[in-house]
Amino acid sequence: MIKAPAHFRQTLRCACMALLWLAGTTVSAAPQAERDATEQHDFSQANRLLFMTDHLQGVETPAVLEYAFAHREKDNDRDYDDRVTLNITDGAQAGKHVAIDFLSGERHRYMPDVDNARGNPVIMMFLQNDVSTLAQQTGGSWRYFQRRVKFALQDSASVTESTADYGGSEVAVQRIELEPYAEAQGHREKMAEAVKRHYSFVLSDAVPGGILEMRASTPTADGRGETLDRITLLPAERNAPKTP
Repeated sequence: MIKAPAHFRQTLRCACMALLWLAGTTVSAAPQAERDATEQHDFSQANRLLFMTDHLQGVETPAVLEYAFAHREKDNDRDYDDRVTLNITDGAQAGKHVAIDFLSGERHRYMPDVDNARGNPVIMMFLQNDVSTLAQQTGGSWRYFQRRVKFALQDSASVTESTADYGGSEVAVQRIELEPYAEAQGHREKMAEAVKRHYSFVLSDAVPGGILEMRASTPTADGRGETLDRITLLPAERNAPKTP
């Protein structure tokens, strides 16, 4: 496994924790029962679904959740396919302990283990990777992109219900969609096509870990293609949720 330098690992750790703040909570600490109703009321449906839901509750331990990671660009020689793996065991308390392996080789990004996890850390990993990549591409700050995602999730994200395929079966899903940079008029020249970046999250109680797919896509200037990062849960019988 290739490890990033210590200072880069610290940057990623801070970025990850900042993204945990998107909903004012953390994946490793559930709110007290008497505060739950108030917190649920204060945050948008999108935030509640992504950051205030116990996605790992039905996962039998030990378990391995594998996600396919696809990166596509208009310049095809930069396309690649990779994997994201979560190794899940019992946590110190009521939650789960999650060891994270995010991409491989030169693309590997260090992510700290999460103990007592309830929310699925793959959400944070996906967002952190995306805002870090946008910052590198534009010369901007990941904190700016993180704030725009935070505001969009609270103020403008849409949530719809539909169905999707998982392992050959149709499952009920909730889709969260947002375009957090659409109103970034003052940064259009620097951000170029990134102002049109569209995020989609597909969640389902019927799949282990609760997250079926996440994608961030940007249409090309000529409208004939898009750049895309997509994480998709790979079906595995051993990771099926417990039957209530």
